[in-house]
Amino acid sequence: MLTEFRQKAQVMPVVVYPKKYLSELKIDIDDVKNKIASGEQPVFDSVEALFEKLEAD
Repeated sequence: MLTEFRQKAQVMPVVVYPKKYLSELKIDIDDVKNKIASGEQPVFDSVEALFEKLEAD
């Protein structure tokens, strides 16, 4: 996408996904949100916490 900002041309990368792909992503996102809400999917506050959990398993 080409836009103008403060009298300068700016190029902004834009990605257009096929509708089918977006529908599948939305389903996956909803599944993950449900797993987080039910406690099935752990949530980590930092990368370090994630690695600690992975190393403990």
